[in-house]
Amino acid sequence: MIMNRALVMLTLLFLAGCYSTTRLSNQNLSYLYWKESGILHPKYSVYHISDSVSKVFCYIKPDELLFSRNDGTGEFTASYTIHYRLLPSYESKEVLDSATHKFKPSKAEAKSAILKEIKFKTPQKGNLLLEVSVSDTQRKQTVRSFINITKAEVDNRQSFLVYKRSEDRPLFKNYLSEQEKVNVLSELDGVERLLLKYYKSKFPISSPPFSVKAQQPFNVKPDSLANMHLEDGKMSITFLDAGIYHLISDTGTNGGITFFVYDNDFPVLTQPEELIGPLRYITTRQEFSEMRLLENKKLAVDNFWLNVTGNPDRGRKIVRHFYGRVEEANRYFSSYLEGWKSDRGMIFIVYGPPDVVYKNSNAESWTYGEEGNITSVNFTFYKADNPFSDNDFRLSRSVIYKNSWFHAVDAWRQGIVY
Repeated sequence: MIMNRALVMLTLLFLAGCYSTTRLSNQNLSYLYWKESGILHPKYSVYHISDSVSKVFCYIKPDELLFSRNDGTGEFTASYTIHYRLLPSYESKEVLDSATHKFKPSKAEAKSAILKEIKFKTPQKGNLLLEVSVSDTQRKQTVRSFINITKAEVDNRQSFLVYKRSEDRPLFKNYLSEQEKVNVLSELDGVERLLLKYYKSKFPISSPPFSVKAQQPFNVKPDSLANMHLEDGKMSITFLDAGIYHLISDTGTNGGITFFVYDNDFPVLTQPEELIGPLRYITTRQEFSEMRLLENKKLAVDNFWLNVTGNPDRGRKIVRHFYGRVEEANRYFSSYLEGWKSDRGMIFIVYGPPDVVYKNSNAESWTYGEEGNITSVNFTFYKADNPFSDNDFRLSRSVIYKNSWFHAVDAWRQGIVY
């Protein structure tokens, strides 16, 4: 299995550099959930400048590019391209706009960060898909990313550009920490007054994939409201507490921008009481309850893993894998709740990164094992109608997952990384 996955990843990286006429919905995009799938890890943020023009900010770490000496000047330079395609959806072959931009920075110019701004046309309202590819031409490596473009409402999340006050660049993640301060920019015509809704609700973790009980309804009643003002298209916000902050200009819509504020070390779990939470996926109800009742939470976590693995060295290895997946789940799947609590996060932590991933506008399908093999396990996640996020996907649950789930859980409980 490990050798097959390595071969699959090499194939996917090669295909990522080829702009196929095949619909994206028919392409295996599993590399998106493999941290080790490449050296390049660019980050993106989109901002709508007007009704017809938008801008994508691309952030690249210089140490992820290959710099080589230029024989003519003796300088060390890198060479990379940024290519984008604007599509109606994963299912469409139509290209609404595309371009390739070439860059050749010197090492002195790159310094600690590379930030590029590229304008592109957004000729219609509704939801679109932006495919962005960064290619290191000297290393011959390409990585593709996909960004949902939202234009269904005038004041959508991409109508706002967010900067951390401590950094001179846009925010490239969908979560913040307590006490963080941001500047918010917007070019919405005639908008000066906004409403900030705050929700402090804590959400439960996902049920096992074989549990078919009805999920709890989403509570959308805010805990507090605050009036905010844009002055010359700019405002500042300080997030004092963890929770959800929804900034809107029109109370009659679900538009606006949402800020998800978590604990300061997020996406990493560092506190013993935090480390207990994800263990619910691989513990019995009684074990989990007893760990939560113990006063010394660190001892509770240590004892669990020591009992599972039998010795400290083996324990450290499996703990590193387990909580590494928790961290990655937080990076990939966080929205109104922490990524590890989500349906995709649950499956990712217990089963690992999927071997095959297909995406469309409303769903994702994951396969563990070979595609089409009767012994493989397949999961389908459907996009939820969530006023705060387009990164909320719910698993289509079934009792058929029971055996597979307990097989994976048993492996963890025997000290085996599943």
